[in-house]
Amino acid sequence: MKVLITGATGLVGSNLAERLSAEGSDEIRVLVRKESDLQFLKTLARIEFCYGDIRQKESLAAALAGVDAVYHCAAYVSDWASRDEMYDINVNGLRNMMDAALSAKVKRFVYVSSMVVLGMDAQHNLDELAPYVHTGDNYNYTKIEAEKLAIAYAVDKDLPIAILRPPYIYGPRDRQLLPRILKYLKNGQYKYIDGGNNPFNLVYVGNLVSAMIAAARAEKAAGQIYHITDGQNITRRQLVELICDVLGYKRPQKSVPIGVARVVAGILEGVNKLLGIKTPPILNKFRIKFMYTPLTFNIAKARRELGYCPKPFAQCMTETLTWYKKAGLEPA
Repeated sequence: MKVLITGATGLVGSNLAERLSAEGSDEIRVLVRKESDLQFLKTLARIEFCYGDIRQKESLAAALAGVDAVYHCAAYVSDWASRDEMYDINVNGLRNMMDAALSAKVKRFVYVSSMVVLGMDAQHNLDELAPYVHTGDNYNYTKIEAEKLAIAYAVDKDLPIAILRPPYIYGPRDRQLLPRILKYLKNGQYKYIDGGNNPFNLVYVGNLVSAMIAAARAEKAAGQIYHITDGQNITRRQLVELICDVLGYKRPQKSVPIGVARVVAGILEGVNKLLGIKTPPILNKFRIKFMYTPLTFNIAKARRELGYCPKPFAQCMTETLTWYKKAGLEPA
């Protein structure tokens, strides 16, 4: 099978390319921009590079030629970027890829969505039938619009698409989640919110990759949505204490009440917006969601239909932290 990966220089796409390259059963093509950092991808065997941009429809035909399956991992993930920037990549880029896939008559299109489409409030064991919840923020909006578009293409145009929704993703080459946590833990600046005892789900990128490959190959996956997590409820305190124990950091002891955290986040967000600061504040509503809100999801459908069987969280996180240490990427 010949496959095309978008977003191959990112966390999910690079790990997918690495897995497929190691397995050796598929022909692998990656869609990359000429200015992308290709250093890691060039270490992998049997990778064909195709230069283009999902925002430029005319650049996609060559990339899709002869392709059996598309893994669409490209996305603009941010808690502070403009709506226009995010819409152009997350929605228009997806539309361009799906149109090109239809023209190329691909047999499967695997789209990596996000649990963010389910909103900001407490989420307890939600399955794929849970409704969209609009929060007003740009990432939530663009991912909901992208999912709606993907479903419309499946229903109206018979695109054989499978939609996978991960929560927060961690693993080798993560540039967002773990680096931020490690920085505050190592510097002794991390504080729990209300004790850090609310449960949530994460997903190891290797587990997500396994689900993606299964979704590309399982006949019944076409037209379906799947929640993909590590399959374990953990608390923020359990996450932080495991990180500290593996890396030898001092466990944090301080905690901030949720009411105080929300007030501080509101003030910091307002100041950043007023001053036109392009980077997010140290605390905002998105970071409160990660640090406090109950976020658990049901993966029974993926287990049943994809044969999904994730490796356990503690093993995956320990492997990830070991990789960070060996790669010399711990914060100074």
